[in-house]
Amino acid sequence: MRITLAFAPKSGYNFFTMAYTSLYRRYRPSTFDEVVGQEHIVRTLRNQIKSGAVSHAYLFTGTRGTGKTSVAKIFARAVNCLAPRDGSPCGECDVCKALASPTSLDILEIDAASNNSVDQMRELTDKINFPPTVGRYKVYIIDEVHMLSKSAYNALLKTLEEPPAHAIFILATTEVQQIPATVMSRCLRFDFHLLPLVLIEKRLSEIFADIGAEAEPNAVRLIASAGRGSMRDALSVADMCVSYCSGKIDYAGVLEVLGTADPFKLLVLAEHILAGDAGEALTALSALCDLGKSVPAIAADLAVMFRNMLYISTCSNARGILALPDDLFAAAAAVAKKTTPAALLSAMRIMTSLEGQFRYGTQHRTLLEAAVVEAATSSAPAAGHPADAGALEGRVAKIERYLRELSKRGFKSAPAKSDTGQVWGKVVSALVEAGHKQAAMAASDAAVEETDDTVTVRIGSPASMSLIDTPEIRAAIDKAFSAVSVKRLVLVQGGAMVHDREVEYLTEMFGEKLEVK
Repeated sequence: MRITLAFAPKSGYNFFTMAYTSLYRRYRPSTFDEVVGQEHIVRTLRNQIKSGAVSHAYLFTGTRGTGKTSVAKIFARAVNCLAPRDGSPCGECDVCKALASPTSLDILEIDAASNNSVDQMRELTDKINFPPTVGRYKVYIIDEVHMLSKSAYNALLKTLEEPPAHAIFILATTEVQQIPATVMSRCLRFDFHLLPLVLIEKRLSEIFADIGAEAEPNAVRLIASAGRGSMRDALSVADMCVSYCSGKIDYAGVLEVLGTADPFKLLVLAEHILAGDAGEALTALSALCDLGKSVPAIAADLAVMFRNMLYISTCSNARGILALPDDLFAAAAAVAKKTTPAALLSAMRIMTSLEGQFRYGTQHRTLLEAAVVEAATSSAPAAGHPADAGALEGRVAKIERYLRELSKRGFKSAPAKSDTGQVWGKVVSALVEAGHKQAAMAASDAAVEETDDTVTVRIGSPASMSLIDTPEIRAAIDKAFSAVSVKRLVLVQGGAMVHDREVEYLTEMFGEKLEVK
C-alpha cells in the first residue's frame, strides 16, 4: 500500500517539523518593492545604491513594526548585490544567496538590549577591521541601540568617527531622544512613519488572498485599525484571527480576538452618557462588564467612540477618515446629531484620563463607573438651558405665544395701548434667525415695562445678562428693536416680573413643575 502525503506551501506549516511561521515573518519584505509605505526612505536608499554614494552610518528611527529592521536587511543585501535591480537585491547572484543564510558573517544583526556593555562594543570594534567574506561591505545592524550604556556609546563612537571603508553601521531605535547627539551627528537619520490605514488594509487583503483565507471587508478594516499604524502588529492580529475564525474571518470574530466590546453596545452606552442619564449609562456599562470584557479596554473603546462622533460632528469627510462600517457610521452619526462637539470632547477627555488611573489603581471598574457618572453629569443639559437648537427654538416659540397672550391681556405695569410683549418677542425671534441662539435664550428670560418714550427690559439673571451684554449682541438687539419700535430701549438686570394672573397661564404652558417665586 502506498500513502501519498499532500502539502500546501501556502498554509505556513512545514510538514516534517510541524512548525508554523507567523505571518509577519513569512511576509517580511525582501526587496524595496515589497516595503509598505516609507516611500521617502526607500527612494533615497535606492538612489544611493544606484549612484554608489553609500554612507558609513545610518540611523533608523520610528514606531515599532514600521519596517526599520526589514529595510536595514534589504539595504545590507543591496549594497553587496552583484546586479541590483532598481536598487533592490536581485536575490539570484552568488552574493545574495550567501547573504540569505543566517550564518552569514557579512551581515551582523546585534540586539543592543542584551548586548549593551562596553566590553561587547569593544569586541565588535576590534573585529570590524576584518574584511567581508563574500561581499563588498560588512554591515552591522544594531537594533534597539538606545539600550546601550554610556560607556558602550563611547566605545562605538570612535569607530563611527573613523570607520574602515568596508564597514556600514545601521542603528535602529524606537527611542531616538535617548541617542547621544555625538552619535546622531555622525549618522544619516531616517524617520519611519506610521503606516496609513488604507495601505495596511490593502496589504492584509493581499495576504489573506495568498493564504486562501476569506475575510469580510469590515473585518479587514478592523484588523488594520488594530495595528495602529504598525504593519507587524496588524499581521499579528491577523494571525490570531485566521486561527480563531478557521479561515473565514468576520467582523464579530475579530472583535472577539481583540477583546473589544460590541461597538453598537458601546454606542448605546455613549448615547446614555451624552443624554445625561447616569442611571441608564451605568446599566449599559454593567451589561458590558458582565460579558467579561476588560474594563480598561471598555474605557479605551468608549474614548474612541466619542472621538469618532467628534469627527462626524465636525469634519465633512469623516466617513473616509474613520473607515467605519456603513451601519455603525450611520448609527454614530445619529447620536452625534443629538449633542454638541463640546459635550463629545468633554466625555472623550474624561475617558482618556482613566489610562493613568488604571495604571496605579486596582479598582478599575469603580474608576470607570465614576467616570461614566461624571461624563453623564457634565453632559446633562443645565436647568432651563436646552441642549440643542431645536429645543431652544421650541422654547422661544412658546415664549412668543406667551408674550402675545400677555399683550392681549395687558401687563399691569404697562399701558393697555402698547403691544410691548409682542415687540420684544420679535426681537427674540430676530436673535434666533441671526444665529444668536444662546443670547435669544437669555433674552427670553426677561420682563418688559413700557412708558411713553421708553421700553425697559429686565433680564432675569446675571448669567443671562452676561450673554446679552456684548457689543455684537447689543448691536443685534438694537437693530431688531429699531425695526419694530421708535422708543428708547433700556436693558437692565433684575428679577422677571410675573404677575398673579399670569401664573395660571404659565402653568398651563410649561407644566405643573413650574415654580413661581
